[in-house]
Amino acid sequence: MPAWLFSLLLLVLTRDGVLHRLDAGKDTTQPAPRATAMAVLDGGRVAILAGATLTVDGRRVPGKFGDLRALAGGALVWGATDAAVVSIDPKSGARATLATVPRLHRITAAGAALFAEADGVILEVGMPRRWKVNGRPVALAAGAGKLWVATKEGPLWEIDCTSGGQRDLKLGDWWGTLALAYGDGGLYAVTVAGKLWRIDPQGRTKTIVAMDGWQGAIDLSVLR
Repeated sequence: MPAWLFSLLLLVLTRDGVLHRLDAGKDTTQPAPRATAMAVLDGGRVAILAGATLTVDGRRVPGKFGDLRALAGGALVWGATDAAVVSIDPKSGARATLATVPRLHRITAAGAALFAEADGVILEVGMPRRWKVNGRPVALAAGAGKLWVATKEGPLWEIDCTSGGQRDLKLGDWWGTLALAYGDGGLYAVTVAGKLWRIDPQGRTKTIVAMDGWQGAIDLSVLR
C-alpha cells in the first residue's frame, strides 16, 4: 500500500444521497438526503447543500439556498448560482455577490483564492487574472498555485496561475471525469467508469485508488 494512502481522507458525495469518507482506503458512509454539492472549509468543516438547505458540520446555516448549483470552501462558504459567485457566512447565512459571471458552470478554491469557469474561460474572482482553456471543461480543481481542468476533448490540462502557461499532462483521456479535487500533494479524479484516481501532476503519473463503484459521484473533496 503506498504511503500516501495511509494519511488520505477523501470525501465523495454520490447521487443516491450518501456521503462517503474514504479514510486510508476504508469507506464509511453517512446519509446526505437530496445533497447536490459539498465543500471543505478551513479547519476541516464540511458544508453540504441539499435543496434550499445549507449545513456546515451538520448545523443548518440560516437562509434559503435553493439557487445555488455548486459550492467551494475556504474561510467562508462560496457558492455558484446560474450567473453569480457569492460568499456565505457559515454562522449568520449572510450573502454577498462577489462577481457576476453569465453562463457560470463551476467554481473551485485554494486557500483564499476563488476561481470560476464559464464557457471555457476561468477567472480568479476579485482579481484581473483569467485563462482560456484549451477545450471544453468538465471538471476543475485548484491548489499549489495551479489549476487543473479535465476537458470533453480528453486532455487533462494544468495551468500555472502565475505564468499562465498550460500543459497537457498526457495521462490519457479524461472526458468522463465527474469531479476533481486537490490535496495532500495529489490530484484526485472520479470518472463515469466508476474509477477513483490519484494523479501526481509533477511526475505525470496516475495511480488507481479504486477500480469501480464511483459511477454515481457528484462531488469530491480532500479532507486531509
